[in-house]
Amino acid sequence: MTKYLLLDIDDTIAPYLYRGSDAVEIETWGRGHLAIPKYIVDWVKLFSKKENQSIWWCTDRSNETTQIEKQLPLKVEGKLMFSKPPKGVWKKQAAIIRFAEEHPKDTVVCADNDCDLMNSDKLPGNLHLAIPTGGIKALSREDLIEIDKLE
Repeated sequence: MTKYLLLDIDDTIAPYLYRGSDAVEIETWGRGHLAIPKYIVDWVKLFSKKENQSIWWCTDRSNETTQIEKQLPLKVEGKLMFSKPPKGVWKKQAAIIRFAEEHPKDTVVCADNDCDLMNSDKLPGNLHLAIPTGGIKALSREDLIEIDKLE
């Protein structure tokens, strides 16, 4: 069994305009400021190295994903592709649900600040939503502990 982490960037691992003393700056070549708190960097790097755990990007920021992977360095298995959703449906929803359905015996965790936009009465039983609770608009240390506990 594998634990998949579907990971967003903005306000999930990288708080908007974050400039804390522990900020790990990501080079974006003029496409805006991007920094990740060190505790998140350390946790994500460790998560990606563990056996039977896999990170997949769940973001529109494809240029930044490549740079994050190179700069940290970070092992990422892939990226979800989003299609144009019907009106009133979160654009990432179909791809997230499809991923969970394609991995029914595995644990799928979607860490995204917009997970609460999921518009579905019944999500796959193996899909867990991790909505950041940190005071800096990012996953808190407690959120990361909860993700680690999921099986």
